[in-house]
Amino acid sequence: MPLPVPWTVDLPVAEIATVALAFASGAALGSFINVVVHRLPRGESSVSGRSRCPQCGSAIRARDNVPVLGWLLLRGRCRDCGAAIAPQYPLVEAACGTLTAAVAAAELVGGGRWLPLLADGSGCSIDRLLLHGDWPLVVSCVVHSAILLTVLAWSLLARKDALPTCRVAAVAILGVIVLVLLTPQAGPVGVLPDGASWPPSPPQLATLTASIAGVALGAVAGRLTGGVADGYCLALVGAALGWQAVTVVTVVTAAIRMVIAAIATPSNRSLRALCSEIPTIVPVVAAQIICWRPILEAWRHLIWLTNGF
Repeated sequence: MPLPVPWTVDLPVAEIATVALAFASGAALGSFINVVVHRLPRGESSVSGRSRCPQCGSAIRARDNVPVLGWLLLRGRCRDCGAAIAPQYPLVEAACGTLTAAVAAAELVGGGRWLPLLADGSGCSIDRLLLHGDWPLVVSCVVHSAILLTVLAWSLLARKDALPTCRVAAVAILGVIVLVLLTPQAGPVGVLPDGASWPPSPPQLATLTASIAGVALGAVAGRLTGGVADGYCLALVGAALGWQAVTVVTVVTAAIRMVIAAIATPSNRSLRALCSEIPTIVPVVAAQIICWRPILEAWRHLIWLTNGF
């Protein structure tokens, strides 16, 4: 009689480890985003000096700085003076971890099947990375995760009237363009309405054309619909995904904000306050990135129907 096989043998260990590592990395970056959002409006440095309790000024201990877990173990209060610590801190950390884990699950674990330009590669699941060394997939995951975290950070700063300068936004956008130029497979779809590349060669020129078009439309659409913050965020999205993605994010975000404005009446102050704190553009950008291939297919069908008329 054969020995029973332990249930752990069938566990996708590599996939679980990849998603867990992505969550931990995102949560750690979320902790830094909390520091930036807290200090930047006060004119303080975001990279020097230890975190301190805003009430008693005591330095936060290293063991209490563990993302999410530290706040839970402290039960939301300072270890020294007992002052309440805002739940925004663990929520931002958890949100950043969830966003990066979702991108890793969709792109690294999913083998790139949700990405328009990387969906036809060999291999599946995490094996595609480990066995075939598919580094454009890694670049895509890093770029898309960075975009989501940056959009979240800028959205939170916008609510405190402390947006980064144009120079900082330009550096972030330029960094994305450089990365997609080095790996065109991880870059935006083509500049033509159906996502086809133009000019057809070389691929770097087609990628640069698509990125510039995405940045230009994102900057204009953001300024028209949501102000400076949306302009920065949509330009960043356009640099990595193309102007088609900017159009989808702009329309969906505007529709969600209209619904929120209609629901959050002046008489319902609690709902109105909650809705004002939700960076609505973040989940829309996340859905756009994670489901980019089916969204692009729907876009192409829409273009085909439009041409039919």
